[in-house]
Amino acid sequence: MGIGLFAARNDFEAAQVLVRAGVGQVGVSVTAGVLSGPGGASIGVGDISTRYEYSHPNIQKVGNVQNPPDGGNAYYDALMDNSPQVVAANTTFASYYEVHVPAGQAPGVYTGIATVNSSLGNVVVPVTVTVYGATIPPTSQATFKMNNWFTSAGWDYEGTEAAIPNEYGVQMYDANWWTVEANIAANMARHRNNVIYADAEALAIPGTVVDASGHYTFDWSTFDRFVNLFVSAGAMQYIYTPTLVEGPASAPQVDTLVPVNGVSGAVKHVLCQPNSGAAGVCPDTSGWLNQFFPALKAHLDAKGWTSNFYMSALDEPTTSQQVSAANWFYTIYEKYFPSPRTNEAQQTTFTGDSAHLTTQTPVTSVYDSNVALYQNFRIGGKDLWLYTCIVPQGQYMNRFTSNYLDETRLLPWLTWKIGGDGYLHWGWNYWHDGFDPPYPAADTFNTAQTGDHWIVYPNKGAYDIYDSLRSEAQTAGLQDFELLHQLAAIKPAAARMLADTLVTNPTTYDTSGWDVEGRHKQLLDELAAASGDLAMPFADDFSGGDHFWTHTKGTWTTSGAEYTQSDASANWGYVSYVRGHSYGDVSASVDLQITGVNANGGSTNWAGLMVRSMNGTDLDSGYLVAQRDNGQLFVYRAGKTLASATVPGYVSGQRTHLRVVARGSTLTVYSGTGQAPVLTLNDSAFTAGDVGVVTGGASANFWNARVEPTSLDPAETATITASTSYEGDGWGIRAAVDGQRASTSSAVGWSSLGNYTSNHSEWVQLDLGSARSLDRVDLYPRSDGANAGQGFPIDFTIQTSVDGASWTTVSTQTGYPKPTSVQTFPFAAVNARYVKVVGTNLSTDPLGHYHMQFAEIEPLGGDLALGRPATTSSSVEYPNEGWLTANLTNGAHHTDLWSSSGWSSAGSSTAGSTQWARVDLGGPSRISQVTLYPRDDAPNTGLGFPSAFTIQVSADGTNWTTVVSQSSYPRPGAGGIAFGFGATTARYVKVTGTVLTADQFGTYYMQLAGIGVA
Repeated sequence: MGIGLFAARNDFEAAQVLVRAGVGQVGVSVTAGVLSGPGGASIGVGDISTRYEYSHPNIQKVGNVQNPPDGGNAYYDALMDNSPQVVAANTTFASYYEVHVPAGQAPGVYTGIATVNSSLGNVVVPVTVTVYGATIPPTSQATFKMNNWFTSAGWDYEGTEAAIPNEYGVQMYDANWWTVEANIAANMARHRNNVIYADAEALAIPGTVVDASGHYTFDWSTFDRFVNLFVSAGAMQYIYTPTLVEGPASAPQVDTLVPVNGVSGAVKHVLCQPNSGAAGVCPDTSGWLNQFFPALKAHLDAKGWTSNFYMSALDEPTTSQQVSAANWFYTIYEKYFPSPRTNEAQQTTFTGDSAHLTTQTPVTSVYDSNVALYQNFRIGGKDLWLYTCIVPQGQYMNRFTSNYLDETRLLPWLTWKIGGDGYLHWGWNYWHDGFDPPYPAADTFNTAQTGDHWIVYPNKGAYDIYDSLRSEAQTAGLQDFELLHQLAAIKPAAARMLADTLVTNPTTYDTSGWDVEGRHKQLLDELAAASGDLAMPFADDFSGGDHFWTHTKGTWTTSGAEYTQSDASANWGYVSYVRGHSYGDVSASVDLQITGVNANGGSTNWAGLMVRSMNGTDLDSGYLVAQRDNGQLFVYRAGKTLASATVPGYVSGQRTHLRVVARGSTLTVYSGTGQAPVLTLNDSAFTAGDVGVVTGGASANFWNARVEPTSLDPAETATITASTSYEGDGWGIRAAVDGQRASTSSAVGWSSLGNYTSNHSEWVQLDLGSARSLDRVDLYPRSDGANAGQGFPIDFTIQTSVDGASWTTVSTQTGYPKPTSVQTFPFAAVNARYVKVVGTNLSTDPLGHYHMQFAEIEPLGGDLALGRPATTSSSVEYPNEGWLTANLTNGAHHTDLWSSSGWSSAGSSTAGSTQWARVDLGGPSRISQVTLYPRDDAPNTGLGFPSAFTIQVSADGTNWTTVVSQSSYPRPGAGGIAFGFGATTARYVKVTGTVLTADQFGTYYMQLAGIGVA
């Protein structure tokens, strides 16, 4: 088995090479070779590194622990050099093989070898690196703000300043100290740490003087030299000064500079009382800030750094005394910095100085417990970062050495999911075992440690830095964030779906390295694919259980076609959401019935829908649309009720149909028996996310959940007009585009006026809002009992138009019989905004009145297989693992074990076992292409794709015509494979595998991620 990596440009991708033998070895190392690619391009050995991994013997286990195989306390972390090592018998040697793909590298597949060197003989490992066209921006131009606090000058003026001298045997500001800091700058650039922790006040101490009258002359040369290390290295995008209000929370003090000799001349650092006059060695502190801040501003302006500079007053504030000190501090600061960047790390919901902060940075667990608070800060224009330190622990993601590496990598994914753009950790290289003088140098390799104080290690002999597995995992996550950001700009549903399948919330996430690497590859595949965004229609009558749904709270069960949340406690936010799906513009609906309410709240308790939820299991990072048992309907967002209305005719405990249409910034809500919207509002806080059902202080039943991207059914957001319309008794013009294909007593459909006793013409017209490709119109007849099919026209045309003025007839029907089910009318694809059905010969009701009536009108185009029923020759229906026949047409097109793995036939011992998958398009359709999506879950991409197969079409599901035949088909890569053929009209499409391929265990399957038809 070799190494297979998938990389963007300006990307670092890595694999582990493990060496183990039953006897001892010497001279063990790994040597990299050149990777050769397309057109003579190559990735040279200068862009490939191999480093052995150090096993730390005394790791203290905290948080979500991944135990080593022996259950002990030794963990690999530090990445050393590539010097040959002695390896004992039955001991694993681990080497970290890493490839840097330069920003200008030609896309394509690069191959080469790595050689394992050993006294037992050398072993060649094949290497393949697939380079995609996407490019990750340089560190100094990143979207994400990475702030790892590191040691230099200032900060706490004790442990911070002692760390480097004590580890390397240097003096502050001597030549070797500057060498260490320059190597830190290079390491920061390499690892995407673009927020530079630089204490402007402390770095001004050398050279700054004060005269006897208290006037300061600031010397910024040391500050400039320090910052320019990071500018030159390509690491500096932002400067973040350490907190300048220090001391105990009950009596905070401000950092000042005072004369060393107490009179004038050189200066030193002293903590003084905020907002106080001169006392002892301390200056008037307001006067001090009114000298320091304007001088700092003038210098930053001169350097062009002002807009990139963060000021921070407090660290983890908690008290009213800190409130007073910070507000005094920021008020003076804002006199000179009218458009500041400000930030503070927070371990509580401290809001005393929030008016002055442009960034909110809560520890992850605090965010998780107060989503509404921080989402409202974000919605209000503040940046949102996450913060970790020695907390949180438990199941929360953190970067402790004993934790799953995926936790470190997925923190940027979590940040992206919640709408954040930064992450802070306090301990990049605080190389001390504790926080007390004299701050002796820690034995960073062998001392008892959690990984909280440092994520890198001192390379003392070279005045350099040893990286770690954790710092590399963090970098991988930061690279993933940039790819997510790029993908979300063009395919927001795809980006959010990929993120959702890895991260549910801060305590529920995937810990499989294979899965995370697989999602990284799928990000690259989606960026490379010319196809549009994913569209994932979903419908569930709950008859098969709730395996499509995810919930972490409440008591959720299914019985027959009913989904029940039976806990009526007073807790808000019992959410069950559709796993692995994401939606932007969407129509979501469900039938619901409140069956019980808690005494706390009574009839004001509710049940409803969540739409566009950033985290599917909470109700504060999306829109809650809910029905109270007292008849009030409301829309809630992050702790605020945006709108409410009373549903006409609502009766406590009744079954009601709730539908939410989110399109752009407009939310339209339908409920009850009326056809008109109950609520319409505009809000742009949330643009894409999950859909779920939810209760608050109530037990409830749910039926017939349906989620439809408006791109697939544009009629649901269409403007509909008609020649005439009867509004009453369940009839209404909006009922023809409400997503309900079957007639109900409250939504029978649309009917023209019915008092005409002579035949005549009627028309109904849809304005889809914008032009789109259409190739079929489905007309659903009324389906209310004995009246089914009544009102369907006998002679009619279907017409399309781009402008609503010039019309093209795409279907003409005469003598049409009374139908009992949906009628589909295919035509050659056209680009149209308007669709019109014109009835010229109508049918009569039992009273002899002429009507034109439809339960629903649906113009269609694009992938006609989406959401359609699929059947197969055999299927391993494993809901937990994600293998389901329904996945063939769910639109996800990506596979991820334990989420959505696609469809798999039953296994066979021979390749010649014929298997097939069939899709019913719902009616005759004009088609000329079938797209097959192979598995793309690393390392199983292309596994199960048949070696020989046919694609057949049929009008009736019995008589088949072969339109594609393939033999000896190679194992494919990721992405849809389109097979074209002459345009034909068909209702059914069948893919039949006649020669199957084996998995790694020798069992033969036919497996697909999906089938598309157009």
